[in-house]
Amino acid sequence: MSVTEEKEKFDLKHTILIGLPFLATILAWEMYDSQVSISLYHYLGTLALVGLILGLDNLLGLIIQPIMGNISDNTRRRLGRRIPYLIIGVPIAALFFALIAFETSFWTLFIFIMCFIVATSFYRTQQVALIPDFIKSEHRGKANAILNLMGGAGAILAAIFSLLIVDVNLQLAFILVSIIMIVTLGICVLTVKEKDAYAYQLCLEMDKMEVVESKEKKPGLIDCLKDIASEKDKSTLLLLFTIFSVYIGYEGFRALFTIYGTSVLGLTRGAAGGMLLYASLVFLLVAFPSGILAEKFGRRLIIKIGLIIFIVAMLLAFIVKSIAVLYIVLILIGVGYALININTLVTLWSLAPSEKKIGTYTGVYYTFMYTAAILGPGIIGALTDVVGFTYFFLICALFLILALIFMFFVRREEVKLTEEEKIARLKYIQEMEK
Repeated sequence: MSVTEEKEKFDLKHTILIGLPFLATILAWEMYDSQVSISLYHYLGTLALVGLILGLDNLLGLIIQPIMGNISDNTRRRLGRRIPYLIIGVPIAALFFALIAFETSFWTLFIFIMCFIVATSFYRTQQVALIPDFIKSEHRGKANAILNLMGGAGAILAAIFSLLIVDVNLQLAFILVSIIMIVTLGICVLTVKEKDAYAYQLCLEMDKMEVVESKEKKPGLIDCLKDIASEKDKSTLLLLFTIFSVYIGYEGFRALFTIYGTSVLGLTRGAAGGMLLYASLVFLLVAFPSGILAEKFGRRLIIKIGLIIFIVAMLLAFIVKSIAVLYIVLILIGVGYALININTLVTLWSLAPSEKKIGTYTGVYYTFMYTAAILGPGIIGALTDVVGFTYFFLICALFLILALIFMFFVRREEVKLTEEEKIARLKYIQEMEK
């Protein structure tokens, strides 16, 4: 087997090592969403205000993550262009995450939340962008599926912590999560050598070829958004609208579900958070097959199927109100969300016009996702306050239906390059592989 063929193989072990910090981040975020909402509800007393606070903290992610994605695209350091930001951000995020459980008032809770969000926003885009940096286009679907499997494992751990530890000692649960964040970062830094990453080496080669220019033009976030908006084919823009609508419904559901469990079902905060274990387990099982199915049948089709399943689940929970049916609903949500989540970001990566813009496009993805996270909990919470928890799932379903409508107008899932661009990209790759 030639060296080039060897490079083309999908490296499962390496992908898992890259995904370890992502597992810990999702573990922290799942614990955050299921337990901080209860703490906020204790101080604020209304779903609308809880949703507003849960949305406002994501405003920092909306501002910081795209900027950091763009900055890291243009970073050239001994440790690479992504990992240096993880080394700074993860320990700070772990510290303030642990402190959240030690809040003594609304204001201390709010300050710890904001510091945690700033720290995670500082590195989260770079964390995800490591996958396309190392993995070439033909394997990115599988790699993103593995990354989300790791995230699913984190969500399962969060549900287990909720079931077994939260009701006994909330502070211990948060401290253990922080320790896992630090340990997984250490493993990643010691085993992942970003200087060998496919995209990083390609960018270095491209930098050498462009050094003759008097002033090199770097990919900018604003320019990227303008380019997307001005494209004749609106598939990239419509995909972003799809992502936005999905996360309005999903973030509203996730942020307020634990309150639904404690207020409507009479569960403890630990048991209510633990119910999400069913969705997380199914997500874990479906994540990798989702990437395989997308490569075989097309990402657009699989995303549409995922949206339909998600919508059916929400409507079923609205029509039939029982705990037994709710377990079925959570299982269907796990399936639907896996089909959507695994393939939307990969599709956006594939629509990026250059390897240099992968981090920027990842930042654009999080711009739309975080905008939805800002608005979603507040919108869903306010509407639920008005009409009651009876309509909670129907309200979430309406935004998923809107996402499905947008998705039907997405016409492509790969960037269309000119012949000159194809030749240039091939030349860059051949130069890198010498």
